[in-house]
Amino acid sequence: MEIRWFRSRDSDVVHLYRERQELPGPQMAQFQNRTKLIKDDIVDGSVILQLHSVVPSDEGLFGCRFLSSDFSGEAVWELEVAGMGSDPHISLEGFKEEGIQLKCISSGWYPKPKAQWQDHQGQCLPPESEAIIQDAQGLFNLETSVVVRGGAHRNVSFSIQNLLLSQKKELVVQIADVFLPGASPWKSAFLGTLVALPLLLAVLGTPALYFLQKQRRSQEKLKQQAAKKQGKQGEGVPRSPPGSG
Repeated sequence: MEIRWFRSRDSDVVHLYRERQELPGPQMAQFQNRTKLIKDDIVDGSVILQLHSVVPSDEGLFGCRFLSSDFSGEAVWELEVAGMGSDPHISLEGFKEEGIQLKCISSGWYPKPKAQWQDHQGQCLPPESEAIIQDAQGLFNLETSVVVRGGAHRNVSFSIQNLLLSQKKELVVQIADVFLPGASPWKSAFLGTLVALPLLLAVLGTPALYFLQKQRRSQEKLKQQAAKKQGKQGEGVPRSPPGSG
């Protein structure tokens, strides 16, 4: 009896079992050390092939053929591969266009995922940038960013979905107004301080100027009084008549 597992044609051997022996020789290189035949129920005409470390390139047609002296049969089916990637990671990139820029990365998705930013009302936010790149193993890695401004947009959710599995990963980010340049009360308070500071200096400067002027007038008055006093003392000294002595 022979049990042959193959790809789209029987010459592309995935796993071969013949005369009660595993025959790795004809096996395709990409499946070596990745297959295991479970034959506990072989007497009932049922076997299972386990395929480990599945990769996107395994996707496609597979077949299984039974051959014996009194029976033959074949079945073909299509294998679909799907993978849920890593949890999304969001980071704050800095200020941009009167808002803050958030960046999200996630890796290891298959097939190509669908990503979406939303505000607290469920309205879609257009991404500022988005790149989905397929790596050497065929998995998709995502990097996307959005600019968040004040108001309703400050509560942002991000979701990334595997359409084949109808599953997604989602997280919500809440940003305090203090971090949003356009809506920050600290910004208004800071600007108000800058405006009030020169006015305060001007108000403080007025009494100082008045005090200096008053002090200067007092000094001039004292000088005048001292000069008058000296003049009166000079008039009171007796003078000798001419020719005397």
